[in-house]
Amino acid sequence: MKKLLLLGLAAILFVACQQQEQRYTQQSPEIDTVKKLIKNYNDKTYDTSIYADSSKTFYNTKDKGMSPTETIAYHQANDANYSERGFLDKDQEYEMVKTDDGQTWVNCWLDWKCTLATNGKEIMIPIHLTYQFIDGKVVREVGMWDPTEVVLSLMQMDAMTADEKVIAETLAKGAKAWSTNDADLWKSITVPELVRYDNGVKTVNNQAEYIEVIKANHAAMPDLKIAIDNLTISGNTAYVNWTATGTNTGEFMGNPATGKKVKFSGMAVWQLNSDGMAVREDVYSDPNAAAMQLGYTLAPPK
Repeated sequence: MKKLLLLGLAAILFVACQQQEQRYTQQSPEIDTVKKLIKNYNDKTYDTSIYADSSKTFYNTKDKGMSPTETIAYHQANDANYSERGFLDKDQEYEMVKTDDGQTWVNCWLDWKCTLATNGKEIMIPIHLTYQFIDGKVVREVGMWDPTEVVLSLMQMDAMTADEKVIAETLAKGAKAWSTNDADLWKSITVPELVRYDNGVKTVNNQAEYIEVIKANHAAMPDLKIAIDNLTISGNTAYVNWTATGTNTGEFMGNPATGKKVKFSGMAVWQLNSDGMAVREDVYSDPNAAAMQLGYTLAPPK
């Protein structure tokens, strides 16, 4: 009899536990809604229907909450600063929690990346977003991140003269042309007589040869990206610190693809004419940086 009573008590406790409301999960309709919001932001297809009419959004502040319409206007106004921007797919984390007083919140930790429209500089920022839900609608959104690097970069651009801004925009287009293998864009910012020197050695004699260099690099690394890390302008000369990334899925310097990823940096000194067109580039970088990351080695002399 005692065993039966214990079994009955255990069954009651088990059922009670099963019936207890779930307080934490990483899969829910609310999380799916937040993921849709993130996708809408990346696609620039904003949708206020996800929010309750009375919803308020707070970014890096506890005051001055924005309505859904004001939030969209905020994003659209900021979009003018970027040639590209969005949340990355990698390392996204979402969770839904129910508080002791019954509130439903979805938290997410994301990496956001932008390319500044005026100088081509890439910036990545970790962002924490949290959303409160009632009856399937967002009633409160809070976002926290460190905007310092973006703000300082934009302030630097605002302080530039009109001629310096033209040069910065030319180099931003150059980085984009390299990253997208866009020959027409490259032609729009360079003169036909363009020359290039690599570590003091002349390697390109004209614009057409330079375009072939870009094509060859994209044949070796179709996902090649060039990011501007820092830009300094003095007169018609621009000093650019850059970083290149890519995956070697094509022939590289006469060698078969390795499938390996590479990341290497360098510096370029650009000379531009009075029209803001590039006439000469002097590149300084380690010529073996990419090759060694792909697995190639330097053999000692025999």
